[in-house]
Amino acid sequence: MTTQDFAAPGARRRRGKNLALLTASSAMDNAEANVTSVLFPLMRESLGLSASALGTIVAVGKAVGVVAGIPWVVLANRFPRKTVLAVCAGFWGVWSIAAGAADSFGQFVLFYAIAAAGFAGAGPIALSIMGDIYHDSHRARATGMLYGGVALISGISAPLVGQLSGIEEGWRYGFYISGAVCVVIGVLIMAFLDDPTAEQKHEVDVPTLEQIEDKARGLRESLRALLAVRTFRFILVQRLFSGQNVIMSFGAVFLVEERGLSTATASVIALPFAIGYMTGTFAGGRVNDLVHRLHPRTGRVAMLQISQFGFAIVAFLATQIGWQAIGIYVALFGLLGFLQGQVPVVNRPLIMAVVPPPLRGLAFAVSVSTVEALAYAGYALIVGLLGDSIGLQGALLAVTVVLTMVNAVASAALYRPYARDAAVITARWPEAVAPITDEYVEPTRR
Repeated sequence: MTTQDFAAPGARRRRGKNLALLTASSAMDNAEANVTSVLFPLMRESLGLSASALGTIVAVGKAVGVVAGIPWVVLANRFPRKTVLAVCAGFWGVWSIAAGAADSFGQFVLFYAIAAAGFAGAGPIALSIMGDIYHDSHRARATGMLYGGVALISGISAPLVGQLSGIEEGWRYGFYISGAVCVVIGVLIMAFLDDPTAEQKHEVDVPTLEQIEDKARGLRESLRALLAVRTFRFILVQRLFSGQNVIMSFGAVFLVEERGLSTATASVIALPFAIGYMTGTFAGGRVNDLVHRLHPRTGRVAMLQISQFGFAIVAFLATQIGWQAIGIYVALFGLLGFLQGQVPVVNRPLIMAVVPPPLRGLAFAVSVSTVEALAYAGYALIVGLLGDSIGLQGALLAVTVVLTMVNAVASAALYRPYARDAAVITARWPEAVAPITDEYVEPTRR
């Protein structure tokens, strides 16, 4: 196939369709979290909860991803990836519907956790497929489009979900709608998603005990090989000490409890955050690709540090100063979204550059669904508990400001190992920087 064929309108539409479906699948976890964070004041009243319950809900939802992400990736290696993705990101939405019908807090947490266990597999599988589609020099841009799309979906849905605050038991309808949308996404994935590895054979016979042992041994060896990559280990530590994500889980509740805004008014910050995030991922992806081409040894790490320093400064302004106008919070949360959008367009290509292609799915299951989820869960629980004792303002200062600033400084440890590990991957696995099939190579503009 020629370069002209790559640039054909049909090929561009096909790439756009696949990226849109991967984006939708990755957005499902955020959709469930949106309902919780925006409508928690209603849940609190309906189920008789304390302020720390939000931290518990977020922590449980993320904690299950620690153990659920890798099994989904293992299934995706055994069965067609798009089928597994359709199940965990789509049809699993029936559990969100069940959460909306819960009669007690314990029952709600159980159904919420089961739903989150399914959604935990969506991100790693979607990123694995995307890594097989795009060339290394275009992965940051593609990642930016994916995460920007996820943010846009979340930003648009949050104010809409906020309108349910005027309905008695409106939080239940939020989960019903979220679950139904998930099921629709599952149908669309099965019908329209193209997977570059779809022609590969997948074993479907019932495995013997010996085969199970071999697979377990293979998984252990893969994990050992993955953790032998020094850059990957550093990234895991860096993500483990990152508390940035909790800002939007508690942002609306913070404005309600600490600044006295109504639930419907506070929910509007989700849209500017999403627009900022989307802008940050779209623009940041292109800028990071450019910086990477100009400075392949240091560019990505430098951009990661810059975004972290900026986020800590803006988070201080947004959470530690009591502004009188909602418009100022809108602007600050928009800027926070922009800076937060820089993280995935650097972090994901960093991992793709230092991990061999066969281990990418496992790498994202470990880093995104396990380590990031564990960190998210831990910091959500900490913020919830600190919020009960010292208030959300103090809790967010410790987690989103101080910790992020320390993390930015510590990220300098990535420079040397990244340059070395990326060079090793390029030399030993030339295919690691290119897509699986030429059909998916990004066209070169002349």
